[in-house]
Amino acid sequence: MKDSIVFIAPNTHIAVLAQSAVSQLKLNIPVIEAYDYKAIEALRKFPSCHIAISRGGTANYLKGVKGLTVVDLTASFFDIQKSLNELIAKGCRKIAVVSQDNVIGPTPAEFAINDIEVELHPCSNTEEIMNTVNSCIKDGADGIVGCVVAIETARQYAVEISPVEVDFFSVKKGILQALELEKNLDNQERTIDRLESLLNNIEEGVVIFDSENTPILYNEYAGRIMRPEPIDRWYKVLENEINSSSDTSRVITLNQNKILIRVISLAHDSHEDKVVILQDSTAIEETAKNIKISSYEKGLYARHNFNDIIFSCPAMEDTVSLAKRFANSDSTVMIFGETGAGKEGFAQSIHNSSPRANKPFVSVNCASLPQGLVASELFGYVEGAFTGARRNGKKGLFELAQGGSIFLDEITEIPLEVQSQFLRVIQEREIMRIGDDRIIPLDIRIICATNKDILTLCEEGKFRYDLYYRLNVLSLSIPPLRERGDDIIIMFRAFIAEFCKKKPDDIFIDDDVQKMLLNYNWPGNVRELRNVAEALSFFGSEIKKQNVERILHRNITGMSANHNSSSSIFRDDLTMEELEKYYYKYMLARHNNTEIAKLAGISRSTLWKKLKQLELSN
Repeated sequence: MKDSIVFIAPNTHIAVLAQSAVSQLKLNIPVIEAYDYKAIEALRKFPSCHIAISRGGTANYLKGVKGLTVVDLTASFFDIQKSLNELIAKGCRKIAVVSQDNVIGPTPAEFAINDIEVELHPCSNTEEIMNTVNSCIKDGADGIVGCVVAIETARQYAVEISPVEVDFFSVKKGILQALELEKNLDNQERTIDRLESLLNNIEEGVVIFDSENTPILYNEYAGRIMRPEPIDRWYKVLENEINSSSDTSRVITLNQNKILIRVISLAHDSHEDKVVILQDSTAIEETAKNIKISSYEKGLYARHNFNDIIFSCPAMEDTVSLAKRFANSDSTVMIFGETGAGKEGFAQSIHNSSPRANKPFVSVNCASLPQGLVASELFGYVEGAFTGARRNGKKGLFELAQGGSIFLDEITEIPLEVQSQFLRVIQEREIMRIGDDRIIPLDIRIICATNKDILTLCEEGKFRYDLYYRLNVLSLSIPPLRERGDDIIIMFRAFIAEFCKKKPDDIFIDDDVQKMLLNYNWPGNVRELRNVAEALSFFGSEIKKQNVERILHRNITGMSANHNSSSSIFRDDLTMEELEKYYYKYMLARHNNTEIAKLAGISRSTLWKKLKQLELSN
């Protein structure tokens, strides 16, 4: 900025030095000669000036100009020593050094040079300088060293005088300080501009009140919330909340609007400012709605909660009660249970009852992840990380769960080579995308599930002990359906009612049917019970024994009969692809992907491609 720095010399000697220094440094800094209040008049010719360089009383006068920063030219020890030596050479025995405190420093002092007494008297204004000189001479001083005012006052007496003059290096040092100060001020101005831009672009009202309850900083959003109240009434309107002892957010009514308010204290020196943060509740609700809609669109949400779990038996009552307690924690949960027992339903319920309920819920079946791509699916990757990688990279499943919960079903199917990376995620709560060198911190809750004995797998070297102990912090075991007694009838009735679109009381189940349902082993647990109910719902709301027998008999013998009977599957017109489809359908009903691949003698990646080719869902 033009003329942002101006050098104001209180005398000709300093002006000459300043011109020389400016010339040597190749700067375009104006140098003007003016003294005391006349310096302020001279400065008005430079409206862009925000830094002035001067000395003594003139510098003090300039400090009264609003928005102006003043760099003081101080006298060095050698400047004072030079003047003292001059008076000592003239025979002075007691010398007083009198000048502005911004020239010789703020601390009075007395010392001796050989047998010469020297007194240092810093003063704050012209009158004090004159009085000090008079007093020192009356006390026997025969030499005065000081500023212009001190020298002119001493001329009235028969004493030796010597002005304290700054040298070229002191003047140059002052100019360099002004340049550094200008650089810092520019940085501060840019920071303030950014801060103001930030404050005016956030969807929160921010008001800072100083210790005198005056709003010293506020953004446009705060102005809209406080409207139509004038700014000088803002403190009065918010006084009760500002002085409240509570430091938590709370809802208040302001101009017939519901506003969320939070007050933060900022202590500095002996004062305390108050930062008031205001949020319109309508905007908060809209934001929460958008987040929820976004999660639903991506499928990153939990559908079920504890109210959806149907039970009456004590074992399930204990399990649900324990799961509800787990929901209030952020620790990792391991859910044990047979296939179809409802492990994911419990995981979703835990998430929906936790503080993370409004955040994403990502469900992952580890057995369905393509072999060789498990790490990239879980941790994500950057562009060019490997052949076939997306152009802009891809977020991993852990990143998608940011702020919420991730449910890892069939956790034992994670390959050993990925388990060590997974262990780090649990320990450090951070990931690094494949091909990247940037650490991404995670804020997630991990819930895992398995239908296998993990300790046995650990003993066989198929699962890491350290990973097991990290996962099995909070343990939840879901009882199989066959051990839940009357829960079978209650759930069966509810499922039939759901499929028939009737009330549970409208469903008739006679004693023989109930006995059959209770005696059946239910190897597929709740999933199988629901499938049976769906099949029987086509016969109406009155459940008959022969229909139940037919469905249950089909479940027990259907697949094996098809497998053993060449007349039911093998026909002359079947293609090899159709035979393969029958085979993999059969296997998928009984095994997970790892087991199918092992039994079929192929790799998991080949199995994944085969299922995709046959359009079979696992």
